[in-house]
Amino acid sequence: MDKTGDVADDLMALVAVVEAGGFSAASQRFGIPVSRLSRRISGLEKRLNVSLIVRNSRRFKVTDIGQRMYAHGANIRAEAQRALSAARDSLGEASGTLRISCPIALSAMLVGPLAIDFSLRHPRVAITLDATDGRPSAFSDPVDLLIRPSVKPLRDSSLVMRKLADVPYVLVASPKVRDALPGAMLPAQLQGCPAIGWTFMPHAARWLLSHAREGDAEIDVRVQFTSDSLLQIREAALAGLGVAQLPASMCTADFKARRLSLIAPGWTPPPISLFALYPSRRDLTIAGRLFLDELCEAASALGKPGQGNAFLES
Repeated sequence: MDKTGDVADDLMALVAVVEAGGFSAASQRFGIPVSRLSRRISGLEKRLNVSLIVRNSRRFKVTDIGQRMYAHGANIRAEAQRALSAARDSLGEASGTLRISCPIALSAMLVGPLAIDFSLRHPRVAITLDATDGRPSAFSDPVDLLIRPSVKPLRDSSLVMRKLADVPYVLVASPKVRDALPGAMLPAQLQGCPAIGWTFMPHAARWLLSHAREGDAEIDVRVQFTSDSLLQIREAALAGLGVAQLPASMCTADFKARRLSLIAPGWTPPPISLFALYPSRRDLTIAGRLFLDELCEAASALGKPGQGNAFLES
């Protein structure tokens, strides 16, 4: 039993070092001395007779077996967290930790404000919100809820997926760019126009547009600036770098203030679907279930009239 406990502690040290990207970083992040982390992992390597981490003054690399041991350690930690959550849930109130990962723009527009309000109403819940570019990173900390955008339906049998909303997108540009375009009423008039690319889309310079009556059209644009951040793309559009594809709900205030103009009214890029992903409904704590329900209700408003869609009717 003692040896098993020692192995578990050693694996937790490995998890800390891998997720932090180094011994010094793990020491600063988790408040554990470097010497103790190094001793733990060296002991585990001797016990298993394998090399888990290649480390010297210029290199830090996790070996293949190190990655496998990291995965086992992360699973042990997740199971321990579930056990604690189950105990807390037996009290019948929202408590414990809730870790959420979502794209930066969604954090600013939707998830962040909701998480702050949720924290105020549930002081026994400790929320951590990780804002990302929308793509999972290697050795990222485990989360309870992942909020992910997708052009196509997501497929992953290991996760439960709950669709939050279909978010409509529009073509926008600054008034200066709009005035320089020849009418900008039809896709053909946008061929070769200056544009802002979004790395999330499959093709930065070829855009698919759809119209309720006219069908689909593809155009080739001249991309002058590309980003993985919708917030940055909006700033580039406001600065006059070209036409951008943005969520309609993100542009409402800019339309009203005439900082941005709708381009090719009626023609829209494909909507982006938002999904919440989690291991299973059973694994969600009371806090996780409550937050997910509130998130679904809040996200549904992104696709309803009054959230930017009024500008599409033309």
